[in-house]
Amino acid sequence: GITRMKQRLAGLETEGGRLKGLHMQTRPEDLFVVTTPKAGTTWTQQIVHQLRCLAANHKGAEDFEEISCVVPFVEMAHDCGIDLTQEQIASPRVFKTHFWYDHCPKGARYIWIIRDPLDVAVSFHRFFEGWFFEPGEVDLEEFMQQFILARGIPKNEMQNASYWDHLLSWWPHQQDENVLLVFFEDLKEDLKSSVQRIANFMGIDASNEALIDEAVRRSSFHYMSARLTQFDEHILKEKRNPHCGLALDAGTHNPKVRAGTSGAGSQQIPRNIQTEMHQRWKQVEEVTGFSTYENMRLAVGLTASLGGRDDKHD
Repeated sequence: GITRMKQRLAGLETEGGRLKGLHMQTRPEDLFVVTTPKAGTTWTQQIVHQLRCLAANHKGAEDFEEISCVVPFVEMAHDCGIDLTQEQIASPRVFKTHFWYDHCPKGARYIWIIRDPLDVAVSFHRFFEGWFFEPGEVDLEEFMQQFILARGIPKNEMQNASYWDHLLSWWPHQQDENVLLVFFEDLKEDLKSSVQRIANFMGIDASNEALIDEAVRRSSFHYMSARLTQFDEHILKEKRNPHCGLALDAGTHNPKVRAGTSGAGSQQIPRNIQTEMHQRWKQVEEVTGFSTYENMRLAVGLTASLGGRDDKHD
């Protein structure tokens, strides 16, 4: 099952398409939503897109076919027929990427979102189930062993970093003026405060209650789950599924907008795999000093909520 999954996955992106994204020309005001997969990427794309449109009084903010049409996925845009160089619906231009720091186009601004690695893994498995493998074809333990834990540092520009290497590549830049670190769990616990932080970083008036409240409404689970096809990657799937040896509609019934519960990973992942995941975290602890993800979130998130990071924009 896992071998077949990897074979299918190999057709998802082309080298030419990925390299076009890797070497794209940025502008200082450009904004990149940076994550490992399944860490709140789509959610943050929607928040940022709504904020920029509301700030510009743009009436068409809700009328996109799919979020990647208005916030392009850097690695996949060319293969999906989306031109990264074109102007976007509103300013600033916004992009999504899963690049680790070393591969990410430089010279712009970056909202970097991280999420508990156990929850990321469970969400990733669920995302691929019904798309790259049939339900029950690849169990969670095998997926985590062969796909999550097997990854390390990219050996070339076509490879993605592991969760831990991705985090460590961005970590030295979390205090940079052009980087805002956001924790997925903070989006869950207090969406309004998180939207205000993001607005502030973008140079948008976070004290404008009407604007913030409307951005929060449009990025709520209730709002997004009522508009699933705007957030389901159907354009990418329709363009790339044939190249993966998949049916045209494979994965299109698998929504990305879910309740996104925190802590589900620790309940679903086998104990032996959790032990291996904790072992991998030690490479993060050596650099950051945080023995667990939760310790990192509480310490770094507290600094942000005390105002240490909230006045960062030009």
